[in-house]
Amino acid sequence: MFSKNNKKMIAERSAERTLKYGLVKLNVGLASVLLATGLTFAGGQAASADTVTTNTEAQTTEVAPGQNDATTEAIETTNKADAATQTENQGLTKESATESLKDAKATQDKAQGEVTEATKNVEDATTVRNDAKDVEASAQKDLDASLQAKKDIPAATDKVKEDSAALDNARDDVDKAQDNTEVAREAENTAVVNENAAQEKVNAQQKTVDDLKPAADQATAAQNTAKAADDIVSDQVAIQKGTEDEANLQQVVKEAQTTVNNLVETARQAAETETQAVDALKKAKEAEASAQTNVGVAQTALKDATAQADKDKAALEEAQKAGDAARATVKGWEDKIAQWQQFLVDEKDTSSSEHLNNLKKGIAAMKVRLGQAQDAVAEAQKAIDSALDVYGASRAKQTKAEETLTKANAALAIAKMSTAAAQTKEKAAAKSNAEAQAALEAGKAALEKSQAELANVQAKLAADKDKLVADQAKYNDLKAQNNFADDEDVAAAQAAVDEAQAAVDKVQPNVDKANHAVHAQEKVVKAAQAVVDEAQANLDAVSEKLAQWKQALVDEKDTATSYHLDNLKKGIKALTIRQGQAQDALKAAQENLANEQAKLAKFQAVQAKNQAALDSANEVLTNAKNTLADTEKKNADFKDALANTQAIKDYEAASATLAEYQKELASAQEAVAKAEAAFNEAQQKEDAAKEDEYVVAFEQASDKLNEAQAALDEAQKALQDKNASLSVANGEVKYWEGVLAALESKPATSDQGTQTDGTGTSTSEGTQTDEIGTITDEDANKDNEEPAKTADEDKVVVNNVKKVATTPEKKVEVKAIAKKAEAPKADAKAATLPQMGEKDNNEAAVVGLGLAGVAGALGLGVLNKKRS
Repeated sequence: MFSKNNKKMIAERSAERTLKYGLVKLNVGLASVLLATGLTFAGGQAASADTVTTNTEAQTTEVAPGQNDATTEAIETTNKADAATQTENQGLTKESATESLKDAKATQDKAQGEVTEATKNVEDATTVRNDAKDVEASAQKDLDASLQAKKDIPAATDKVKEDSAALDNARDDVDKAQDNTEVAREAENTAVVNENAAQEKVNAQQKTVDDLKPAADQATAAQNTAKAADDIVSDQVAIQKGTEDEANLQQVVKEAQTTVNNLVETARQAAETETQAVDALKKAKEAEASAQTNVGVAQTALKDATAQADKDKAALEEAQKAGDAARATVKGWEDKIAQWQQFLVDEKDTSSSEHLNNLKKGIAAMKVRLGQAQDAVAEAQKAIDSALDVYGASRAKQTKAEETLTKANAALAIAKMSTAAAQTKEKAAAKSNAEAQAALEAGKAALEKSQAELANVQAKLAADKDKLVADQAKYNDLKAQNNFADDEDVAAAQAAVDEAQAAVDKVQPNVDKANHAVHAQEKVVKAAQAVVDEAQANLDAVSEKLAQWKQALVDEKDTATSYHLDNLKKGIKALTIRQGQAQDALKAAQENLANEQAKLAKFQAVQAKNQAALDSANEVLTNAKNTLADTEKKNADFKDALANTQAIKDYEAASATLAEYQKELASAQEAVAKAEAAFNEAQQKEDAAKEDEYVVAFEQASDKLNEAQAALDEAQKALQDKNASLSVANGEVKYWEGVLAALESKPATSDQGTQTDGTGTSTSEGTQTDEIGTITDEDANKDNEEPAKTADEDKVVVNNVKKVATTPEKKVEVKAIAKKAEAPKADAKAATLPQMGEKDNNEAAVVGLGLAGVAGALGLGVLNKKRS
């Protein structure tokens, strides 16, 4: 016994072995066994000569007239049974067998001729067999010579016994090695038992793990699905946060960009301001210099204007003095004239006219003088005005020069202030420009930092979105693989149901309205049909009455009075008018009916359209409800699996236990391996000891054995050659006997399945037992074996002899005969075969058998030790 993991022993046991023969490899045990086998074979042949029988003589007698009829009948029965068996094997029915029987009877005459020819062939084969017996007798002589050679075997056996003491030491070594091997085998067996026990525990625990695995897988799948859903939520939160961060950073970047743009503008303006300040300073200095020049020019102009004004003032004063003198003269004359005029008024009534005239003349003369004085005043005034104008102009020039000087001084002051201010501004602008440039650089750095942060956030946001897509795909795949559904799926399915229900509710009023319209219109059509029927009945009645009156007019034309005929004509005219009115009424009713039917058709079309829409909406609703139910079930399964955390725990615990058992199994297998190694080592030592023992034994017995074996081989070779010749002859005889028997029994095989006669019994399987011999089921089975076939289907090889069926009908016969010829039946009445030896030879065979037994005992003793 060795473990299934003992690869070395398995390889040694399962390796293809090649038998090798040669005296060099023989040992005492093997030589003894071979010698005993040869002697047993030779002795057994002689000893069984009285009991082993063949049907040779029976076959000879079968074809010879006047011989044993019982034997012939038995063989015929056997052949018939074989033919029946062949018929069953071919699957023939009673009807087809009957038809074959008719055909067989038709060819019976021809077969009889073939029987005669086959009988002659049997006789020829018998002659050949007898010749072979003579050859076999010669072989028997050679066998006797070989038996004489066997007489030397006892001496060889005694020599083996004497030399057996030399084997004791070697056998003791073998015994010790065997004991060690047995101990190692027991240790290996114990290790194998432990390994098997560990394997059983592992198998049992593996079954437990396998039983728990589906529920654990379902729960694990649910947890993985839930985790995927959580990952989606986390991704969405991350995306939302990333979106907010992106928006905030975009605003920051926008503000930073605006700031940079402002700073760029500010820097530009500062630089421009600085440039302008430098230009303004330059211009201010130029203006200051110009203003200083203008002040000098204004001062000179003021000096000149002042001198001219003083001169013009002096001339004005002279003119004013002349004017004052002229006005004083005028005043004097005016006062004097006024005085004289007062005198004239005062003395108007008292003075004489002369005096008054003198006064008037004096007043006129003074007025002339006054006029002259006034002219002088005017001239003086003109001179004053002219001097005043000149002085005013000079004064104006002086004032203007003063103003110009003042302005020039002011401009000079302003220019100086502007220069100072421009210098201040130029310094401030330079400082502002430097500060603006620094601020611009800082703004650009802040913008770049914000843009980098925005790029990072956008990259993370894109990665989060990609992860969301992947997680959603994973989530959907998990749901699809595990047939799960979540609350969102249920909500979506419920929304689909609600939507479908809303569609049904929306269409249902249209259907109800259309149905109501159709029912109402059907009533209208029915009423219109009643009107048409009534109009038709009225028309029929009027038409019938009109026809009656017309017929009465025709019938009473010659018999009735003219008054009656006129009344008939008037009545016919009135009925004709009524008929036309009835026809008009019928036409109007029919038109109305057609219109109402057209309306009904439209209403019915609308009804069908609305009903189709309702049916479609109901189908959608039904599908949505089915989907909702399926989704709810999937959702429930998902929740149940998600809640079944105990299944995972049980599976993990069972898996941990399985791992422990597997460790124990590995330890047991390691122990088995060690035990196998120890056993192999002990086995190798035992084999080495046995090899030493075999070498010693072989050296002691090989010489004598070679001599005896050579003689035995020569005798057996001669015997085998003669037996081969005899077998060929027997096969030839058996073949033609079978052909003869089959052809003779051919007409009776069409309807016989079983036969029983006085000499034997044939069963339904085709077996026979009679006084001649016994055919067992095993023999029958052998008979069913197909003989070797050649390339030609019409040829059958039996006992190395090729037989050919001459006609297609004989193909089956030849094959059946070949089967029987391949396994000849024993004949109880056959004589002792000459090649097996006479009774005198049996004594020598018994002696040889005894010697073989002694040698075999010695050899088997050695072999038993080797096998143990």
